[in-house]
Amino acid sequence: MPVASVEAKALTAESVNAYSKQRGEPAWLLERRLKALGAWNELPMPGKTDELWRRVDLSGLEIEPATERSGQLPILIEESDAAAKAGGFWGTLEQALKDIPQVLEAKWATEVYPAGAHGTIVDRKGGKFHALNQALCDGGYVLHLPKNAKTTCLFRCEFGTRPGKDGIYPHNLIVLEEGAEATVYEGYCSQDGDAGFCNPQTEIVVGPGAKLRYILLQDLAPGVVGIGAQQVRVMKHGHCTFASAHLGAKLSKDFMECEMAEPFGEAILYGLYYGLHEQQHHLTTYQRHVAPHCRSDLMYKGALDHKARAGWRGMIRLEADAQKTDAYQQNRTLLLSDDARIHSIPGLEILANDVRCTHGATAGQIDPTMLFYLLSRGITEFQARKMIMDGFFEEVILKFGLEEVIEPLRKRIDAKIAARS
Repeated sequence: MPVASVEAKALTAESVNAYSKQRGEPAWLLERRLKALGAWNELPMPGKTDELWRRVDLSGLEIEPATERSGQLPILIEESDAAAKAGGFWGTLEQALKDIPQVLEAKWATEVYPAGAHGTIVDRKGGKFHALNQALCDGGYVLHLPKNAKTTCLFRCEFGTRPGKDGIYPHNLIVLEEGAEATVYEGYCSQDGDAGFCNPQTEIVVGPGAKLRYILLQDLAPGVVGIGAQQVRVMKHGHCTFASAHLGAKLSKDFMECEMAEPFGEAILYGLYYGLHEQQHHLTTYQRHVAPHCRSDLMYKGALDHKARAGWRGMIRLEADAQKTDAYQQNRTLLLSDDARIHSIPGLEILANDVRCTHGATAGQIDPTMLFYLLSRGITEFQARKMIMDGFFEEVILKFGLEEVIEPLRKRIDAKIAARS
């Protein structure tokens, strides 16, 4: 799977230095950009010898034009004063650097996605592309809520792509201090005809006793390549619900991780994917338990039609101190044509001995008996298939939790179902 030359004008220390100074960034941020650039230069481009990438066809990604960033990052942040009223911050990365520099210096590319990291820690978080985002970051959003700040507001941010083959590199940060509560929506979409590169990264810290509902929607245009990474770090008695939908792009590769860093934390991860024609969706999920008495539960469901391809590789890893862990993962996929393919690979790495860890994965076509029953009641084949698929996805869709998210998501899935012909 060849990739165009990885040499690019934007990927030099001089260009990164100039870009950072142009944006008026502090010295610590430039230092982290340069560390990430060093990791990009040292890490190999992923290929068939890399287990997490060997089924991913990167031949359509051209690095030189993808590193071009023409104009401002296409970002739409829904305004809200809820964070400010609680003594926190909600807004762009640029504004956060002015208003809460101490939070960014402490959390941006430090404990969740450390800048310049090498080895297995970076492999499971995106490898070379983990470093590329931090070196070329061109904006993003930041949410910071102080201790015991509870909001019912939906903090919403949407990113677009640009025409042509240039890329976007949003780097987002969510920090909930002890006892804080929030809901965040992060969306990616683009205009038909866009054919660029989308390389986002989101760092999330859920403090002790804090609660976060994080919603991710990827609905990029059919010509876009998307490689993203999102990780949540859950502290003592913290709780995170992470719901994601992967619907667009010609090729998407997403790394999603929860790290149970302190005791009695909980992370619930739900997601869905839908591929048509020759779309590729590749998902890598990682449930890492470091501390004891924690729980994580993951369920991803998908449907593939025509010649679409998908891969899901899930891993639950329990460190030696992660006793009394309860962890589960499952992947279910509907294959709607004879040419669709799914590679579903669950995994367990357990170093503790007093735990409950299980996993499951299934793939198959629509049950012909169920379909026949509906047809025998006078329902058309299209309606029957749609009813079955609606029921299949509904369990996951409801986990998004907000009607303003659920209804548009249902309509988008309906459009994918209707596009089958």
